[in-house]
Amino acid sequence: MEIINATILANVSNTELGPCDMYCRIILIILYGVVLLGGTTGMVMMSCMMFKRNSQSVVATFVLNIIALHSILLVSLPFRVSYYFSVTWGLGSFTCRMVSSIIYSHMYFTFVFYVAIVIFRLLIYFKKLQMQQLKRHHAVVLSVTVWTVGSLIFLPVFFLQYGTDPRHSEQQRCFEFYRDLNRREIVIMNYSMIVIMMTMVVILFLLQLIVIFQLIKALWPDMWTHQEYRAQIKSFFFLLVIVVCFIPHHAFRIHFIQNYSERENPKLVLYNEICVALTTVCCLDMLCFTSGVIH
Repeated sequence: MEIINATILANVSNTELGPCDMYCRIILIILYGVVLLGGTTGMVMMSCMMFKRNSQSVVATFVLNIIALHSILLVSLPFRVSYYFSVTWGLGSFTCRMVSSIIYSHMYFTFVFYVAIVIFRLLIYFKKLQMQQLKRHHAVVLSVTVWTVGSLIFLPVFFLQYGTDPRHSEQQRCFEFYRDLNRREIVIMNYSMIVIMMTMVVILFLLQLIVIFQLIKALWPDMWTHQEYRAQIKSFFFLLVIVVCFIPHHAFRIHFIQNYSERENPKLVLYNEICVALTTVCCLDMLCFTSGVIH
């Protein structure tokens, strides 16, 4: 902690600190550092495990997509940590927007694959879908579709809308695109994503709880010996990851949009940056699986 303090303070004398102050940066460095270490460990362990099993299931294909998304995000985290150490961004506005877009694209793409796993297992439970009807190539086609459609929608919107304010490059700052929230189209886009995500999570969370309670009632006390129950618990775990990592960001976003102004309230900026950083904690999900936290 003292080393981090000394490093940041040494740079503050030569660089304007901006709305995210020293303590804000310390918190972000620690949080991103933990995610980088734990996430990388989880990715390596899960990749080795899946390589040994060579599973051809639909869920395994979705998990491989999540691993790929986590890996891309983890590659971008050293850029963020370096920025919060040096308090300046010298890699240009395009690189800044690219690194920044990764954290948001990771969140939404990961959310889609989490939801796909949950819906897939719910459809099987409610007899709306038979395992025999789906082969791996169906999951591959769905994955390619998600990546293609998501890229065509998300990336152009982000690069054309966010970070176009010239102050970002002039002041050698990065990851301060909340300044664009004074634009009506950006506010509408944020509110739309908030409503879509929260609505889906509430519906799936209630359905998943109903299924789990039904299975407990039917299989008690030997429910853990049944594969169907364990599969639904894993789906519930993915929903918990969404609730813990993604929902705080979107819930606080409502308050942030309504109260943020050009005066740049330091506390609001701090809480917003922490909520954004919290979305990366989902990278620890594979570590939870491989370490036995969730079986």
